[in-house]
Amino acid sequence: MQTPDKLNDGQLSDEQSREVAETIREEIARRRISRQALAEQAKLSLSTLEKALGGRRPFTLATTVRLEQALGVSLRKNPVAPAPAAGNDVAPDSLGS
Repeated sequence: MQTPDKLNDGQLSDEQSREVAETIREEIARRRISRQALAEQAKLSLSTLEKALGGRRPFTLATTVRLEQALGVSLRKNPVAPAPAAGNDVAPDSLGS
C-alpha cells in the first residue's frame, strides 16, 4: 500500500496502476500496435512504459495523461463524487428539492 506522500508525488495507487495497465494492454491488442510505437506516440521511454505495465513501477499522473493523449481514451476512472455536507438533506431547487 502506498503512503500519502507517494500519492502526493503524482503516483497512482497500486490498484489504479493495475487498472491503467490492463486498459493499455487491451488498447495495444485492439489497435495491433507495438509497445514501442505507443511509447513513441506518448513521448515516453519504452523502459518506463514496460516497467509500469509490468507492475514494477506505478504510473504517474503525467505518464498517464501522456498515454491518454496518445491513445485518445481515458485511462482513469472518474473520481467518486464527494459526500454531501452534513445537515444538507434537501436537494437543490433544480432537482425538485
